[in-house]
Amino acid sequence: MQRATWARERESRLWERRAAVYEEALTSVKRGQCFRAEALVTGRLPEARERRSREVEADVVLAQLEIYGPAELIAAHVKTARAMQTWAAAFSAWQEQAALGRGPRPAPTDPLWPEVVRRDDEARAVEQEFTRVVRSDVHADGPGRLRRRRTPVWHRRTGGSG
Repeated sequence: MQRATWARERESRLWERRAAVYEEALTSVKRGQCFRAEALVTGRLPEARERRSREVEADVVLAQLEIYGPAELIAAHVKTARAMQTWAAAFSAWQEQAALGRGPRPAPTDPLWPEVVRRDDEARAVEQEFTRVVRSDVHADGPGRLRRRRTPVWHRRTGGSG
């Protein structure tokens, strides 16, 4: 009996840690969306310090997911990081036009701007897929579920009423 209690307690602690990691991962994705949105509006990337903190944050989240997350979730997170890097490369190429004597303009008439917008759309799609994978795992619809679905105690005691 005591072993079963310990196992449930351990399972509960692991689930709590895993849920905290998922929350942090989703928060990180949301910050990335805000980061891109600000850059798309202002035409400038945030300060280098803030960019570096985003990179560190992504690395920490990936490490936590590697401990607590299933393979599908880790792969989805890696895709979000790649999409962000691809967007950043397109944005930097757009910004570097100034060095060539052409002023960058966030407009469809700028030859490089549509690529920046396209990469942002791609990043959003990848982030939506990541969110779907997280939700699927949290609700135990996907692989790697940590908690087994059990009949609630009240359901067993009352025969399902209540």
